[in-house]
Amino acid sequence: MFTETMTSVELNREYEADLPELQFLTKRFDNSEYVTNVLRRKRKMPTVSLTRNFTTSRGNRYIGVLYYSKDGDTKNSGWMWSSVHIGLMSTFKGQCALMFLAKSNRALKLTPHFFYRYKERLSKSTDWKTRNQFAAAKTLHDIISIYIRRNPHMTYIETQSIYDDKTHIFSPVADGVALMHWDQTRKVLQANTFITEDMLNEKQRTMVGYARLYPTLSDEEKAIFEMPDCFLHDD
Repeated sequence: MFTETMTSVELNREYEADLPELQFLTKRFDNSEYVTNVLRRKRKMPTVSLTRNFTTSRGNRYIGVLYYSKDGDTKNSGWMWSSVHIGLMSTFKGQCALMFLAKSNRALKLTPHFFYRYKERLSKSTDWKTRNQFAAAKTLHDIISIYIRRNPHMTYIETQSIYDDKTHIFSPVADGVALMHWDQTRKVLQANTFITEDMLNEKQRTMVGYARLYPTLSDEEKAIFEMPDCFLHDD
């Protein structure tokens, strides 16, 4: 079971142990009459995302997000889908979310404060549809679901700024930037707060621009990519 004392690597291993069961539960949900009916109603839309709560036999809880996209250009074409699983872990600060980073074999812990700042700050600069979704979000789970549906991927910039044995990290996502740290002592990767791009200074905007470019490069290009004072990763 996920516990607050686990390192980022240990949290990821716990998720990997759950993964076969999660895949089974996710496929069963995809084959359900509920999903069939939703996709039928939204057949004219190019993309659809659905969320589902899962609990594994190991006692771990997850929010599963399924992303559907049309396989072709016509309204009668079939749906292709992919999924993301977000772990839920109780801590003394409240319930944290866990994103699992396959390439680095780590888990990222996102605090409740992160999601409340996400809702507060994005609500001031987003479109009316997203503001209405935030207004309807009554629980932390609701905010987590909005965040994951809108920001399923991340790139992170590991800077050389270290304070109290913690390396500060920038993580550009679709809606803005997650501010994180890597705790060398506890071996924990944690997202603490969220900022919108209008809150960045000029140097930070440059770093974010490089980070958005990085995932589009080939492996060969990434190997020679140079950016002063930081290390780039994508998951």
